[in-house]
Amino acid sequence: MARTVTTLEIEGVECEGCAGSARAALAKLDGVGEARFDIPGKTVTVSHDAAVGREDVARALTAAGFPAR
Repeated sequence: MARTVTTLEIEGVECEGCAGSARAALAKLDGVGEARFDIPGKTVTVSHDAAVGREDVARALTAAGFPAR
């Protein structure tokens, strides 16, 4: 299946512990691969299957307490 890379602005990720919690939330979505966090830049770049939409990624992060857009 084709992979897509999505970069989102994210709030609330202040340390590697927070990034780990956000990664755990993303891991619950089928088709999500790697998530790389730029903590100072307040962004996350997520590799995922094309069937997983940008909105799905943002919704999972926001539900975990890390508002993403």
